[in-house]
Amino acid sequence: MAGMLGSDPQDMAELISKLGTAIDQIQSAMGTLDGKVNSVNWKGPDAERFKGTQWPQSKQQLNRVINDLNDVKTLVNRQKSEQERASA
Repeated sequence: MAGMLGSDPQDMAELISKLGTAIDQIQSAMGTLDGKVNSVNWKGPDAERFKGTQWPQSKQQLNRVINDLNDVKTLVNRQKSEQERASA
């Protein structure tokens, strides 16, 4: 079998950093949007439905994405550490 097996820990470190940045950006956007949703001057049944059901569901979905990205980041970090030990 030809080619490299394993990984480049430096490339993996960059991936870990990019995942962290993406997580931070999603959390920041969600906080900004949540603040605006709570302060927007919007009344009536559509507003109640959006603020009471649709937006909370969207936040749950975004939190699942954040959790999934954190899981991926942890996995990549573990694999990076294993690669560094194997290459030492």
